[in-house]
Amino acid sequence: MSSDIVTLLQLDKVLSSRVVVVKEINRCDSSFITSCVLNHCIKNKTAVIIVSTHNSLQHYQNVGLKMNYNLQRYVDTGFIDYFHLGEYCINSLLSDDKLPQLFVKVKEKVLAMREKHEVVNVILDGISHLFDLNYSLRDVNLFCKELIQFVTCYNNSFVLCHCNEAHDDDVTSVMSNLLSHKAHTLVKVENLPSGWSTDVSGHLTITYPGLKYDNEHFYIMDIKPYKYLFKLFDRGVKLFAPGTV
Repeated sequence: MSSDIVTLLQLDKVLSSRVVVVKEINRCDSSFITSCVLNHCIKNKTAVIIVSTHNSLQHYQNVGLKMNYNLQRYVDTGFIDYFHLGEYCINSLLSDDKLPQLFVKVKEKVLAMREKHEVVNVILDGISHLFDLNYSLRDVNLFCKELIQFVTCYNNSFVLCHCNEAHDDDVTSVMSNLLSHKAHTLVKVENLPSGWSTDVSGHLTITYPGLKYDNEHFYIMDIKPYKYLFKLFDRGVKLFAPGTV
């Protein structure tokens, strides 16, 4: 049931390298998108590095088992790498080191995996938490910019960025908007404004800013948003058109 998400993100198409940005509105959890993408990458045998400050490896392992794949097995074989960025940053602070060179560390991991795998994708889980570690907007934006430029210089690789947007006037909102300008595919995930429902888990809005430069660089001024309702299940997620539930 992860195929709907993969199709919306256009990861099932043979395209050039791309950037997917997921904006979590008001503490909404979009980790189900990462689990769906991991399932897709495993099936298609494309390597992945999860750079996380939010969810643990055990979290993704538990979800993966419900979706019929054993993530730990692929981590053990080196096909998937889980890099706990938050733990790395905290250890650097505790040892009184200067701010760690985040991009250099992740770049080393990508280059090491590329020695064995032609395609290496990167998932940035929880970019907003870097602000909790007292990084500045400039630091976080530079890290994301350098990593995106590095990963997408290789064919058929993607970067998936999760950024929680706390408030419109918050630094997390500024960061998510900066990432949106780099995105080929932009996803906004929101909880139901009316509260909890047994039929629907939340709203999902997707746009394709990358279409601006399709059709031989013909510039398209109006990028139409597509709106869906989604329902989370143990084995995946199901999408509905508004008004069909």
